[in-house]
Amino acid sequence: MSTMPRRLLTAFATALAGLAVAGCGSDEKPERAAPPPGTGKEAAKSRPERAAGSARVSTVASGLEAPWEIAFLPDGRALVTERPGRVRLLSRRLDLREEPVAELEVSAVGESGLLGLAVDPDFERNGFVYLYRTTNSGNEVVRMRMEGDRLEEDATVLDGLEASPIHDGGRIHFGPDGLLYVATGEAGDPDLAQDRRSLNGKMLRLRDFRGAGGRPEVVSLGHRNVQGFDWQPGTNRLFATEFGPDAHDEVNVIRRGGNYGWPEAQGDTGAPRFVPALVDYEEVIAPSGATFVSRRGSEWTGGFLLAALRGEQLRLLTLDGDRVSGDRPLFEGRFGRLRTVVEGPDGAIYALTNNTDGRGSPREGDDRILRIVPPSRRSGR
Repeated sequence: MSTMPRRLLTAFATALAGLAVAGCGSDEKPERAAPPPGTGKEAAKSRPERAAGSARVSTVASGLEAPWEIAFLPDGRALVTERPGRVRLLSRRLDLREEPVAELEVSAVGESGLLGLAVDPDFERNGFVYLYRTTNSGNEVVRMRMEGDRLEEDATVLDGLEASPIHDGGRIHFGPDGLLYVATGEAGDPDLAQDRRSLNGKMLRLRDFRGAGGRPEVVSLGHRNVQGFDWQPGTNRLFATEFGPDAHDEVNVIRRGGNYGWPEAQGDTGAPRFVPALVDYEEVIAPSGATFVSRRGSEWTGGFLLAALRGEQLRLLTLDGDRVSGDRPLFEGRFGRLRTVVEGPDGAIYALTNNTDGRGSPREGDDRILRIVPPSRRSGR
């Protein structure tokens, strides 16, 4: 680790040791979720559930501790990471198993700990799951194997990433090309984002994830802290969210070999040397996880949803080719800090709150897994 991240780690550890809108739906507390009409392969073939009028929100599970990622298995169950180092299992009936399916050693200081999770495209054959975690020596991606209802550590497929209490990136997903993509932050050292010898502040692509890992390909550089990305259905363009400093939170379209400017340029400035942001937010919203809404029949279909922490909202971006034609907040202030959002196999949207992460204001039942049924396209809204 570099000198700066170690100093930051010490400072944060010392500090922590001294510390014991315009949304859809009503402002009532979300009710307990009923089992969805179907999950897994059957749900993927069925008509997705849609709400008449406003979106319908229910609580799937409560009492979690800083959940960071949720990813669905082929059979409709889901895995959920908690930043202190636990992986939880959500059943097909949306019941959260009390006993973790894995507990990993992590350095959970500040923003670090157990972060992203991705399920191998060939999971039904090999049982592989990939996790991004912070250790005392840095950030890494580990491969685990599902054995019954337990995850057993198999191998480390990516290491050599600087770690810090801030800007660890951590989101991992498999792309349409079947390869593993990893978003890394600059770990509190802005110079690493432009350093081509460093893997920090980059979007990475890993080919040998089922083997020993090896050196990943750098897809793009000049990133401060990417925590969300997804591919647009139909075009396979890669969209990513990125934290700015005191302003200039971003949504970017990731181009192979592109330089996104940090720390020399921010937001939509810096062209032609740097790729300008597609969306440049002047007010800080802290955008984290993101997903495209791909299932049909909703007024959100085709939109890019991002979860905002400081903004305490989802944002829905409507795209018209290369242009953003709409950008509106959903559920603003209703659930507190939102860490990520994913589209489930049943067509519902699943979101994680992060009010117990040391920066939020926990409410009764926090943290939660929320299930959001999108509004029908026929709702007239």
